[in-house]
Amino acid sequence: MRALRKYGPLWAGVALLVAASILMLTLANQTRQALTTATWIWDAKQIETQTDEMIDFARQNEINLIYLHIEPTAVAPHTYRSFVRKAGQAGILVEALGGDPNWALTKNRQSIDELISWVKAYNKQAKANERFSGIHVDIEPYLLPDWKESRQEVVREWLKNVTYLVAETKKDTDLTVSADLPFWIDSVSVPGSEEKVSNWMVERLDSITLMAYRNRAEGNNGIVELVKKIVADANSRKKGSVIVGVNIMESAEGAHVSFFADGPTEMKNQLVILQEVLSDNPAFAGSAIHDYESWKQSIEANERSS
Repeated sequence: MRALRKYGPLWAGVALLVAASILMLTLANQTRQALTTATWIWDAKQIETQTDEMIDFARQNEINLIYLHIEPTAVAPHTYRSFVRKAGQAGILVEALGGDPNWALTKNRQSIDELISWVKAYNKQAKANERFSGIHVDIEPYLLPDWKESRQEVVREWLKNVTYLVAETKKDTDLTVSADLPFWIDSVSVPGSEEKVSNWMVERLDSITLMAYRNRAEGNNGIVELVKKIVADANSRKKGSVIVGVNIMESAEGAHVSFFADGPTEMKNQLVILQEVLSDNPAFAGSAIHDYESWKQSIEANERSS
């Protein structure tokens, strides 16, 4: 009895430490499970006939966010409503996807207006479980000829349009705003400032998706190396979130920029490594695979060859 009394507090302390460790592991696991797995659906016409197949694919691959292209003249609102509702039933958020390199120029702001207006009108007409959760843009102004000739002016107009996009989207809505950005965007400065465009975007957008198109998580020129500085900057600012995008579409730029040759299993393995390496970064929100069609074809090809 004396021995039990003597060591009772010690055992109680050990028990508390064990319980705390289990709680921390549980919370860590919950955090990992909450990470985003996203994909892009560019051909929205497919949802007219393949919604159930797409949702099944998303379930099987633990997708919880879809960037769905908006094609107002080709796809009817009721088709979008059905897709978003079924996605929601499977625990998947859907963001309205739009964009074009020319959207970086202020003279083309009407295209941005049209997307915002369409999404707002759609959400107003739709039931709560049929609404888009946000607007996601893929603008990529560096594809414009003007990027080489007058980069500073293109960047200046691009930032003005993003400012406009966020302000207009947020008027009377709770829609999120996110954008695709190249991993090297931290090498581009805001005109007239030392601030990097990557930091500027993190400050203003709810989320950014970095297109870190490589086929290895670690090592020289690997995904982690490409994104770690922007993720660290986002951590320090305590704003926004960073989703890391990878590619499984065949690319003319070389095998190293895509998992096309490696296949879906190796891609999944590398994404697990990526998540483990970046798991201590609060700003790291998960990964996105470009794109649904290529991912699906890769899985089917892998199944046929096995």
